[in-house]
Amino acid sequence: MRGLTFQGNGVVRVEQVPDPALLETTDAIVRVTMAGICGSDLHVFHAGEAFQFHPGSRLGHEFLGTVETIGAGVRTVSPGDRVLVAVGISCGQCVYCREGLRSACVRSSMFGWAPRLWRHGGDVQGGQSEYARVPLADATLIPIPESLAEPEHEARLLPLIDVMSTGWHGLVTARTKAGDDVVVIGDGAVGLSSVHGARAMGAERIMCLGHHPDRLAMAQRLGATHVNATRDPEEIREWVRGVTDGQGAHTVVDTISSTASMEAAHAAVRAGGSIACLGMDHFMGKTPQVNWYDQFVRNITVTGGLVPFGHYLPMLLDLTARGVIDPSPMLTTHLALDDAADGYRLMSDRADGVVKVALRTAA
Repeated sequence: MRGLTFQGNGVVRVEQVPDPALLETTDAIVRVTMAGICGSDLHVFHAGEAFQFHPGSRLGHEFLGTVETIGAGVRTVSPGDRVLVAVGISCGQCVYCREGLRSACVRSSMFGWAPRLWRHGGDVQGGQSEYARVPLADATLIPIPESLAEPEHEARLLPLIDVMSTGWHGLVTARTKAGDDVVVIGDGAVGLSSVHGARAMGAERIMCLGHHPDRLAMAQRLGATHVNATRDPEEIREWVRGVTDGQGAHTVVDTISSTASMEAAHAAVRAGGSIACLGMDHFMGKTPQVNWYDQFVRNITVTGGLVPFGHYLPMLLDLTARGVIDPSPMLTTHLALDDAADGYRLMSDRADGVVKVALRTAA
């Protein structure tokens, strides 16, 4: 079969790779029909050698498709079922899974990410391929409801797997509720998802801070009531307070999580509010400085964290089926799997008009 492979820092290529096979009775094989290129994939693209990726390693952790075959121990899906594949593998049974924190599962691993962390035998599986082996399929595969199972709905569903779940996670951990004012820092796919999720939660005023006019326009399409391109913390403070009757935002979702973006988050948040820190630079060893004095004096909650694999997908599927959310506009670029390397280049170069790339297989 064909699959996208890492060839060295800055180089990926679609090539023939071994067909996946069932290794455990709890495995399933999924025929991938659509996969996404995530911003976190770019970390592997640029620095995969630091994560112990070797030439030929397969990439991709956002994918959906059709169950091809299952192991004898799989109970929740059958061949032919249409499924979302959670961004990472979890058992669904350990104490962390039962508490909804599947990213801390005692058997967790992520597709297409850090071979040193792969716990499920065989090669690391990546979803930017024609097929993928899915360990612990009962917990890792989420059936797509019949009303959304046709291929024309795939663009609405693909963003749910990672970016929409991540943005939702930030809003949930920050205790966002209807009527709140929300600031989102960052106009990438997670930022746009946070905007869209805030609208679905009934936020009153939704402000997006970013640096790309086309993405800020998309933020407005997805639910932002106000947008701003400033980077200056004092300008941010005055602007947010001007929008929020002098108080600041109840929730700030920082999708960048650098020291500069956290400074902006502190400028935007109100006393007693929450900052959700979601940026992927944590995986690169870059941790932001937090203004702990401001946190203490103004009783600010700092939260966020890694998305719990698959935890929000049933809820997000229901919201999609009811027409409450539709994150498909952020899939700005659709390519064939064979053109995946071009997709990585477009996203890495932040090409105009490109937010997120979706890959379709011919399988």
